[in-house]
Amino acid sequence: MSDVCAKFKENLSVALGETSLFSCLPWQVDLARRASSISAYRRVSVSDDAKMEGDISPHSKEEADHFKLNLGGKSFCFRSDVILTCREDSLLSTLIRATHTQRLMVMDSYNEDTGEYYLERNVKVAESVIDYFVTGKLHKPHDVCPERFTEELQYWRLYDVQFAPCCGFIMGPAVKDRKEEEHEFDGVVCSPFRLMIYRMMEDPSHSFVSKFFAFISISFIFASILGLILGSMPEFQTNTTYADGYHVYHLKQRYRYLYGKFDEGHGAMNLETYNLTGYVYRPTDSPMQSLVTLEYFCILWFTIEFLVRFLVAPRKKKFVSRAMNLVDLFTILPVYFEVCLSLIGIQAEKLKEVTGAMLVMRVLRVLRMARVFKLARYSTGLQIFGNTLRASMTELSMLLIFLITGTVFFSTIMYFLEKDEPYSDFSSIPAACWWCIITITTVGFGDCHVQTTLGKIVATATSITGIIILAFPVSLIVENFAHAQHQALVESQIKHAQMSSLANNYVMKRGQSRRVRKGESIKERNRVSLLPGDITSVA
Repeated sequence: MSDVCAKFKENLSVALGETSLFSCLPWQVDLARRASSISAYRRVSVSDDAKMEGDISPHSKEEADHFKLNLGGKSFCFRSDVILTCREDSLLSTLIRATHTQRLMVMDSYNEDTGEYYLERNVKVAESVIDYFVTGKLHKPHDVCPERFTEELQYWRLYDVQFAPCCGFIMGPAVKDRKEEEHEFDGVVCSPFRLMIYRMMEDPSHSFVSKFFAFISISFIFASILGLILGSMPEFQTNTTYADGYHVYHLKQRYRYLYGKFDEGHGAMNLETYNLTGYVYRPTDSPMQSLVTLEYFCILWFTIEFLVRFLVAPRKKKFVSRAMNLVDLFTILPVYFEVCLSLIGIQAEKLKEVTGAMLVMRVLRVLRMARVFKLARYSTGLQIFGNTLRASMTELSMLLIFLITGTVFFSTIMYFLEKDEPYSDFSSIPAACWWCIITITTVGFGDCHVQTTLGKIVATATSITGIIILAFPVSLIVENFAHAQHQALVESQIKHAQMSSLANNYVMKRGQSRRVRKGESIKERNRVSLLPGDITSVA
């Protein structure tokens, strides 16, 4: 046995020179740093496998069927077949498939009496990973920060593992969907280029180019919304002759109440001059040309962006079914629909003569404002709001049931109490439902007046009931909001840790590539190598 130890010491100087061959993850840098201070760090050459394996290999078939591992002083024993079927690409599975000599190149030491391979790891953090290999469910320790736990997962080569539902906040639905889609690029045409474009357009925090692209997209969104808002103002119409009287014209049915404010004695417009009772000014018919040009320019950008996203997407059907992509589609369709109508000689405003056609046009124009939801792609706050609503569907459903029950109950009572009063605003139960909804939600428009004493008592009870109904689910929704906000914070920390790891790896690789011993060939340097990502015997 002393000859074996002597052989280990003889190969130690050679083994320590191979640290530049590691793939430079944080745990590998730490492993290389500790190698110089561990005198019992056993490494052997792959070429010496035949000579050395017989002396220190496992002693029985039972030991060969099981893999014994000691992490920071705590022993674990695994069935080899169970681990191999769990995660074939993990570090633990790779070690089980390796030979005894190859394992010694990675392990800190080996105990011949117990047959255990020793790794100097923090067992408190590593236990959760070991539990995943046994149960198939990964849980994060509560007293371990996400960055440290992410490093441990990277050490064991668990990059895309699914967390247990109770710890699912570590990786939210958006991150999971994005990672799943990135895996779908494997094997597609022009996969690297399409994946690069996909990350640039879908993940604003991926790189500087992604942030710049997100800034341009947000600018176009705000410009289109601003143009749409200004286009509804009379001051920004092609014909602004009657712009000063717009607010009078669109209230022509109530002009008698406004006559005192617009008589000649006050120096304002003369109602008779503009023939108020026979003319209605419609300011949204023809916005000024600059706003129309801005609208078309923004729509052109949105169209190009949507088409590029569609072309680089690996699965077209899944792309079209996503909510944000549907929002993008609905923001550009109304404009193209109106353009097609104008090309065939039909003006959109003339469709009012066709039954139902004008309603369709109004709906399409309202859909233009859906572009404000495009900001959710780049706004963390809107994403948190959406995740809160998604997680609060049970509470919102309960709230809706309470509101419907209370509305039907109180509106029916109010209808029978108020319907026979003169000038009653409760002409039917649906009309009373409108009043009841406004009262339960404690808004109170004041357009419906209660006249009877019993009606006022019922109205008071309706308001109090509304306060109680709204108070029930609010605390649960607030809790879901805090949970979604915490999830977004953790995902940001994990992403920052991953970006820092990539940057450190790049720096370490550049630094290590320059450390080549004088007179040493590449073949000699590769003679003793064991990468945890690829255990390979190098001839």
